Order: sequence, then structure tokens, then C-alpha cells
Amino acid sequence: MYRNYGDKNFFENGILVDTEHSDTVFPMLLCRPYPDEEDLYQFGEVEVDLDDFQENGWGDRKSVMDFLGMTEETYDPVQFAIGCTEYFSWDNFGAASYAYDWQRMDKQSICEILKYRLIASDNLDIVW
Repeated sequence: MYRNYGDKNFFENGILVDTEHSDTVFPMLLCRPYPDEEDLYQFGEVEVDLDDFQENGWGDRKSVMDFLGMTEETYDPVQFAIGCTEYFSWDNFGAASYAYDWQRMDKQSICEILKYRLIASDNLDIVW
């Protein structure tokens, strides 16, 4: 099951986080429209591993936290993982797919992927 952390209209700013995530690995489905293009979106399946942001990892935890305005006291692992996808490119977290071009998707194709994954349209403002 996924929880919606984005807009109610998934196609405006979609952020679905798998509720069965571990303490450090957060699978997500992300969707962003191209502002100047009709029915054209970025849609990616990503996975943020917080271990990549430890001392020996490739990610810069402090930079991401500064970008988000997050402190150690306000640290939320889910929000941090989402912020990582905003700070770095989605393809750093596996958005590139052999099944589809994640940078050039139409709404109908995205809906088909969501239906295949049994993601209900409830609270996402999607009509099947």
C-alpha cells in the first residue's frame, strides 16, 4: 500500500511512499508535470536508501537537510527521503526504467501503471 505525501491531484505533484518500507529504504512513485507541455509528465519509481547518506555514503546529508530547512530535532526519515529526490535527480535513485521513458510519460500510461500496481484512485483525484 502507498501513502500520498504529495498533492491530492497526483498529476500536479505526485509523491506516493510505500507504507511497507523499512527504517532506511523508501520506495516511492513520483509524478511531475511539464509546465509548458500538455499531457506530458516525469514519472519515476525510485528507492531512497538512507544508508547512502551516512558518513561513508555518496549522499551529503547536511546539504539535503539544509535544503529542506530540517534540523536534527525536526528530522523525519520519510520527509528526508522525499527531499533527497528533490535535491538530487530522480535517476540517482533508480527512476530510469527499461519499460518506459520516465522523463516523457502521458497521463494514460501512468494510470495504467498505477492500475497494474493496484493503487487505488481514492484520495489521488484520479478517475479510472
